[in-house]
Amino acid sequence: MRALALLLFLGLALAQVAKPVEAFSQAVGPLPPGGRLEVETRNGRLLAVAYQGPKNAAFLARLVEKATGEPFGPALLDWYAKNAKALEGQRLKLNLGEAYTLELALTEPMRARIAPRQVPESAFGQDRLVLGREGPFLRVFSDFQCPYCQRLAQTVLPRLKVLAEQGEVRVSYRHFPLKEIHPEALPAAIASECAHRQGAFWPYHDRLMQGRLGNYLGLARALGLDQEAFARCLEDAGVREAVEGERELALRLGLRGTPTAFAGPFQVPNPLDLERVLDYLVLAR
Repeated sequence: MRALALLLFLGLALAQVAKPVEAFSQAVGPLPPGGRLEVETRNGRLLAVAYQGPKNAAFLARLVEKATGEPFGPALLDWYAKNAKALEGQRLKLNLGEAYTLELALTEPMRARIAPRQVPESAFGQDRLVLGREGPFLRVFSDFQCPYCQRLAQTVLPRLKVLAEQGEVRVSYRHFPLKEIHPEALPAAIASECAHRQGAFWPYHDRLMQGRLGNYLGLARALGLDQEAFARCLEDAGVREAVEGERELALRLGLRGTPTAFAGPFQVPNPLDLERVLDYLVLAR
């Protein structure tokens, strides 16, 4: 049960984590008699919420939904109803989808803490493919053949580029080619590294994210890159090893798909939502 991952359903509720903290208490509503709620803040934003009080599964489900903005409640209630006796006295850390955690002590009194998933920034290693020189890091694990990654590059990245130029954020591209389902993901990532060797990663990235996969040497030619050096680079085993190394890092971090983004140490729930990304960047400052 410690490995339990509650399913992430699509929801319309407004996520409270990373939002201004003032509205959260009103959103939660009345507490169970004798219950106490504490909020943790960072840069004026809600970082985490903790409850201590009588066991109350219905309140816990509501608290989780208000803190995350996602409809985890029904799955949580169903899981609790099926396992209530076995859970008595247990202390658990549960995954809520991929971007939140619930620390839960089913004791008397019950204790619960809901927070965004965090990864120590030291775990990411060196950032190489970076836009911007100042501000918190937004690390995006991406795949050039992933349609959602292409969508992020076309809709969210343009705004982030402006912020990077203004010194508000550093955008770090991290390779996570899903080669089992995307046959061009690894070759495209290798080609982008070869463009990086000639100082042209981001222009090359932008063209790949338009779906221009396959003719990697021709794309380099269109950007005015050295053709012979680019061709040699494509066959360089060290370049492939660098890409595979980042893929292995993503797998060690437990990432399941692309795009996956971290604002500083915090995993962003939906990196395709520009407003959510910007909220988390405030949290990460």
